[in-house]
Amino acid sequence: MPINGEYEPSPSERIRRQVELYEATNGVEGGTQNGKPGIVLTSQGAKSGKIRKIPLMRIEHKGVYAVVASHAGAPKNPFWYYNLVANPLVELQDGAVKQDMRAREVFGEEKAEWWKRADAAYSEFPNYRARTNREIPLFVIEPVAAAQSTNRRQPA
Repeated sequence: MPINGEYEPSPSERIRRQVELYEATNGVEGGTQNGKPGIVLTSQGAKSGKIRKIPLMRIEHKGVYAVVASHAGAPKNPFWYYNLVANPLVELQDGAVKQDMRAREVFGEEKAEWWKRADAAYSEFPNYRARTNREIPLFVIEPVAAAQSTNRRQPA
């Protein structure tokens, strides 16, 4: 796991219980979000440095995942957005498979392509975008080796 530290369960009982159930059953139970497949994302807290876990919608394409910081269209980003910006190394659990990965926020054409995939995975995302004035962040979550090759600078 690329992150180490003390785990601090969510203060939300619903989130805490879903993460516990998902991890205990490898996603057999607790593996859905609003009736759609989910994943568990583990990150390091931006302020506390503690390990945090959050269940999110499963958006996957060719071994690469995306997570949407929609917060159901709330006016502010969810807390985990700031964790990923500050500490992009994460662990993603999809069913029984856990992977060390790196998050990066996407923009422009890449973001538009991932929005298509996100909307196909969960039909409420367009409604969330419509009900907020903020630009909803979207992160691509890639295996660490793939993320490193994507982020390498090209020779000048």
